[in-house]
Amino acid sequence: MSSSRQALSQPLDVLEAAGLVVAHREGGYKLHRIDTSLLRAVVDRWPIEE
Repeated sequence: MSSSRQALSQPLDVLEAAGLVVAHREGGYKLHRIDTSLLRAVVDRWPIEE
């Protein structure tokens, strides 16, 4: 199943606004990558029960 560019654009914009995704342009493309630093901060504060 493939999704159209338009169908992915809005969710990626929301994730980018939340700081979870970083985007940059290369030529005619907008590339996205997951920024795990915010998630890492949450995981690091999560209590670990052993």
